[in-house]
Amino acid sequence: MQPIRLLSAKRSSKYLLFFGALHVLLLPLAFFKRGTLELPFNLFVAPELFPVFNIITFMGDGWFALAIFGLAWIVATQKKLHVKAELINFLIVSALMGIGIYVFKQLIFPDVTRPIAHFTTLPQGWNPDDFALSFHRFRSFPSGHTASAATYGFFLMRYVQLPYKRLMLYAAILLVGYSRVFLFQHFVADVVAGVLLGLICVWVGDWISQRIFKKTD
Repeated sequence: MQPIRLLSAKRSSKYLLFFGALHVLLLPLAFFKRGTLELPFNLFVAPELFPVFNIITFMGDGWFALAIFGLAWIVATQKKLHVKAELINFLIVSALMGIGIYVFKQLIFPDVTRPIAHFTTLPQGWNPDDFALSFHRFRSFPSGHTASAATYGFFLMRYVQLPYKRLMLYAAILLVGYSRVFLFQHFVADVVAGVLLGLICVWVGDWISQRIFKKTD
């Protein structure tokens, strides 16, 4: 029987706890008054950067899960891990993330306004019609794109050994989150919460997977 090799619970908990502790340093940003961080710099202020951040934000789209699924398959095969166990782990993590986003957005905080609805009067010259972008008005908390990017990023960290590469993945997660602020779709608090949601989903998914598939040495 093929040995089942999963990233041990101890190792996965170690790096997730590290980034959880690192992310705590950003928590104070979530308590800034709305607009303090969102109004000074966004697509209305720097429209030339709109195409860049509009591309970056796609890394948080749901379809990106297919790319991560395929990548997990390839990496697990190359590292001689139990492919079925790794892919089921990813499906569990993705399901937890999807459920978490639905519960928060649709059931707990459906009326939380997004920037375009919160700021009823925009500064002169700020015209949403200038951009090929749908400005959503409600269900702001947490940022779904950020939660998705965080889930994918923290999951991929299981295959990365070098600390600086994990930091690069974390930076990519934050960049996707910031793209939501720049595009005037979310507040910083939504992004901070989205990262935490993704991290928790990966941790719980690993915990469940470890109990489904017993690791053999």
